[in-house]
Amino acid sequence: MYSIDAYDSHGQLKPSGLLWLSMLFSARGWGAFVMAGASQAQGANLLQLFFPHTQNLYLLMGIGLPAVVLMWLCGLRHKKNKIVNGLWRYGRPILLMTYALDVVLQVYHLTLMRGAFSWPAAVTLLISLWLMAYLVRSSRVRHTFAN
Repeated sequence: MYSIDAYDSHGQLKPSGLLWLSMLFSARGWGAFVMAGASQAQGANLLQLFFPHTQNLYLLMGIGLPAVVLMWLCGLRHKKNKIVNGLWRYGRPILLMTYALDVVLQVYHLTLMRGAFSWPAAVTLLISLWLMAYLVRSSRVRHTFAN
């Protein structure tokens, strides 16, 4: 069904590039946290710039935690590791739930802003909806998590 390059050395279907991007986008709160930690002196200022309310960062990190765990589990998959494979099978519904929660939180923030247009908020919401549709419709994603 897929080319031989689509499989890893253990015979498992590798996640596509767009699936990796969707997991990275979901884990964007962790990326901001790591970047702030790496820029030691200005880390607090950097976090204050992107996340004026720290609870938003914590919510985004909570939403991104399943994606971080799935990226880690991807490297541990092989035929004999039944625990990892069992957890991996639930990856798609978990990612869909986290994206649904992310969209709900973004809509909530839009209502707090009383519908005022903001390019970053609009682009983030649009990307979230696109990636959620990708996770729902892609047969490659379905086969990757069913493997």
